[in-house]
Order: sequence, then structure tokens, then C-alpha cells
Amino acid sequence: MHELVMRISDPELCYVFARNARRNGHPELALQAYRRAVDLRAEAYPTTCEIERAAVRAVFAYEEALSFAKGKRTRATGTWQMVNRFGVIAAVERRAHSRGAEDIGATLQELGMEDYSFDAVRAAYPDVFDSSDSQAAA
Repeated sequence: MHELVMRISDPELCYVFARNARRNGHPELALQAYRRAVDLRAEAYPTTCEIERAAVRAVFAYEEALSFAKGKRTRATGTWQMVNRFGVIAAVERRAHSRGAEDIGATLQELGMEDYSFDAVRAAYPDVFDSSDSQAAA
């Protein structure tokens, strides 16, 4: 990640930076700024372990992809409701199996955040999600 992007400490400033970078002909810096915004928002969210941090980052990346696709800031309201109701790990599991997650995959790839997808989180922690699948079936 570029030094200028790494210096940004506020997600809102990342969006300003991204807009300016695009306008000045540096789309690669804009993509880095979007990624930095997701990282900063995920760091600010209270989590207890690494899997939860990865799951929260995936939810924020999902929001970023929705916002990018729609051209305006969009909150993943349904996903956050699932997080509040079932927990962040269960919400990621449910979202990974939903049709909306497949639709947003191309946008995440365009933003350079395919490693922040719900499927990437499931693949990184197969033991956690395999056990939740067996618990859901019981």
C-alpha cells in the first residue's frame, strides 16, 4: 500500500482521497484508499478474536462493494441485523450462502478486495465454519 494511503487514519478521509485520486488519474491509489477505509472501519469495531475481525472486515467490504456499485454510500442493513441477531460469524456464514454475496463478488474483485469476501473468510477458517454447519444441522 502506498505511503500516502497508509497515513490516512479516518475512513471518511479515505473516501476524499479516493475521489481526488480518481479525478487526478490514479485509480490504483483510489482502490488502495477504499481498502484502507475498510481496514480502519473494521479495526474500530469491537471484536474478541481474529476470526471475528476477519468477519467484520468482510461485512465492511461488502458495504464498500454495495456503495461502489450503487454510486453512493450504502449500508448493509440486513447483514448488520443478522450480526446483531446471530453474531458476526453466523452472519458471515449465512451471507456466504446467499445470492447477494455472489452478485457482489465481481465488484469486490474490481476493488481489489476479493480476499475480504465472505467466501475468503470461510476458506481461511474452515474449522470454525465446518463446526457451525454441523451445529446448524443439529
